Amino acid sequence: MIARSRRYEQGTPLALSIADIESYLELHDSPVELHVFVECVLMLDNLFLDQAYKKK
Repeated sequence: MIARSRRYEQGTPLALSIADIESYLELHDSPVELHVFVECVLMLDNLFLDQAYKKK
C-alpha cells in the first residue's frame, strides 16, 4: 500500500520517503516497533528500486 504513493520522474521510480511511510502509519498501526517497520519498508523499497533499474 505504501508503494502506491511512489513518485516517478521521467518514467523512473523514485525512492519512497519517510513522509510516505508516515502517511501510511496515520491510517494503520505498525505491526512491529516503529524503527523496525521503517527499516523493513526502506529495505524492501531498495530491493524494488534495484530490480526496476536493472530492467532499464
